[in-house]
Amino acid sequence: MFCKNCGAKTNVRKTRCPVCGADQRKRRLSFFSLLAVALACAMFAGVLTFGYVLHKGSPAALTQPDAYTAQPTAETDAETVYVTHAGTKYHKDGCTHLNDTKLKLSRAEAIRQGYEPCAVCFPEEETTP
Repeated sequence: MFCKNCGAKTNVRKTRCPVCGADQRKRRLSFFSLLAVALACAMFAGVLTFGYVLHKGSPAALTQPDAYTAQPTAETDAETVYVTHAGTKYHKDGCTHLNDTKLKLSRAEAIRQGYEPCAVCFPEEETTP
């Protein structure tokens, strides 16, 4: 066997060349290295997919796209309510049940889209089952 680096004759059992000291072992990717790369790619694809789903919103956004593209209108503050992406209730501004994803709608539009009044914001309109 000959050294890959300097061409000197070497012993088959030696892992280093006696002349230049270069490593003579063949470099192969092990099964576990390939598995780790495949798992990393799968996790990356999963993160991208999950982020896309979160960015697009809940399934309600797919069935009611106009709820999330509502334009502000010239209405009084008493008629303006807020909804969330995942919620089923409409709220007044400042309600404890609102989060950063609140969307501004008119009260009539919220009712038309199937939202019900929040029991905290609108206790006088609380619906009984």
